[in-house]
Amino acid sequence: MKKLQIFFLTFLFIFTSCNNVVKTNIMEKDMKLPSRIKGKYLNVFHQSPTGVPLNRAVLFIHGASFPSSLASGFKIDGVSWIDNLTMAGYDVYALDFLGYGKSDRYDYMSKNYGKNNNIGTASDVVQDIDIVLNFIRNNAKINKISIIGHSWGATVSALYATLHSEKIDKLVLFAPFIQRKGQTEWDKPKELYEDLTPNERIEQFVSKIPKDKVMTLERDVIKKWGKEWLESDPTSKLRIPHSVRFPSAWQVDLFNCWNGKSLFSPTKIENSTLLIRGEWDTTFSFSDAENLFKQLINVPNKRYVVIDKSTHVMHLEKNRFKLFNEVKLFLK
Repeated sequence: MKKLQIFFLTFLFIFTSCNNVVKTNIMEKDMKLPSRIKGKYLNVFHQSPTGVPLNRAVLFIHGASFPSSLASGFKIDGVSWIDNLTMAGYDVYALDFLGYGKSDRYDYMSKNYGKNNNIGTASDVVQDIDIVLNFIRNNAKINKISIIGHSWGATVSALYATLHSEKIDKLVLFAPFIQRKGQTEWDKPKELYEDLTPNERIEQFVSKIPKDKVMTLERDVIKKWGKEWLESDPTSKLRIPHSVRFPSAWQVDLFNCWNGKSLFSPTKIENSTLLIRGEWDTTFSFSDAENLFKQLINVPNKRYVVIDKSTHVMHLEKNRFKLFNEVKLFLK
């Protein structure tokens, strides 16, 4: 019996050690970088290639309301978009803007500062993207980095590309919002931040699925996304009901775009660009995509892809691997 116990313990030790070795092969870490605002720090997540290294790097830029860990870093059935790219050999980085995730919060998010000239609109946060991109270029010893931006983050990424094309390899614009003519039925936000409960945010996701269609959100999103989103905000439990607080600057940018004021000039983009959207996305509509695609007249290569049965948050839905595969194909 003792010999059997010793054998079992030895086997357990070897098994555990092997598991630890596998886990340590996934090199991931959070890094703090000084932001454009003195005393405020950005969080940048880095995951090294787990597949054959390609000596190429990618930076994810998240959209409004939730940070990178709940977007490109959110694991569904154990695999995130970041995992998918590192398995393909890419060095992957993901930025949290100020006010999100593990990055510092703006002062106005905890105190009533009234009018603030540096609230985090696109023209502000492109400075932080430049800080991060310069760090990656030095850290990874790679001159040009590909950028994958989602929603508001895609709009900001497009603006950045018009300013610093020399630092970008390829540009992926996943469901950006762009200039529209006419006027919105709503006005600019009066508050500098917004509070939402997890249930409210998930209900927003669900509301974008056509009523006669089946649920597109993955089970892990329904079951655990909301809890993890709540935990991403250290102040969430200071409010009743518990909620996530995030900057409303993106709404200012959206209001300007949809009231005829473009945040970027598509003709100034000079990097190969992929436009990608979900079939049921209304924020980056069919006509938006067609208009933007036509205006990309100075890019070496351009591609426009529509993923069927998907919405604005396709990376959290059942067809996410179609998105992942199209992006990998383009990056090649």
